[in-house]
Amino acid sequence: MTRPKLVSPWFWIPHPRPDAELRLFCFPHAGGDASSFTGLSVALPPSVEVWALRLPGRGGRLAERLPRDLDALVRQLVAVLRPELTRPYALLGQSLGAMTAYQVARELAGWRPPVGCVLAALLPPHLWTGPPGPDDPAELAEFLHRVDPATTEILAHPGLREIALSAVTADLALCHGYRYRPAPPLDRPIHALVGDADPTVTPAQMREWARYTTAPFTLSAARAGHLVVQAAPAAAAGAVGRLLPSSTQRP
Repeated sequence: MTRPKLVSPWFWIPHPRPDAELRLFCFPHAGGDASSFTGLSVALPPSVEVWALRLPGRGGRLAERLPRDLDALVRQLVAVLRPELTRPYALLGQSLGAMTAYQVARELAGWRPPVGCVLAALLPPHLWTGPPGPDDPAELAEFLHRVDPATTEILAHPGLREIALSAVTADLALCHGYRYRPAPPLDRPIHALVGDADPTVTPAQMREWARYTTAPFTLSAARAGHLVVQAAPAAAAGAVGRLLPSSTQRP
């Protein structure tokens, strides 16, 4: 198996596949890092290459700060993505990463649109009432225990706890000023993915993402909690697989 590869400070490829027909750009959840998509990369076929986003303020970019708001982050992401869109690509986002992925897809729609989007574990924009996590550090730590059991050991370590909570808080702050602005729906497929035990969004609510595309919309629920991509990588890979036929039919 090939070694992971960095492409600029922004992208981490866990399993380089230079002959892949599709690049899958993955947007992490609040506080999440590129490494959270390793399991998905393993579950995907050789025809798909994962390009996981490395956001400032975590992992190897701890000393850097996030932009001031979601719109500023989206503009920055579009700028760094454009040079890498040299072959068919899709977008996948989880939780707050789903909102980022959707906004990026909107910005790229008139230039070089994705073949489709997989949006996981987040209310659609018209139902958005705010970031899915409290502001108080103690309450936020408890919330993280519930939605991501993998953080239990991290939060028990004083130094790591501070770093983790800082990254999550910065991500949540990005979205405090977000307001839904109606826009034309995408003309590319959207697949909504949700965990059946997710405490932040239900399958019925995820179905509302259908109004954001004029192309086919599909929905699947996996046996998982909030972080469904990590808990059920095979289900996430299956969602991406629904987009693969489109990559050979669309420019």
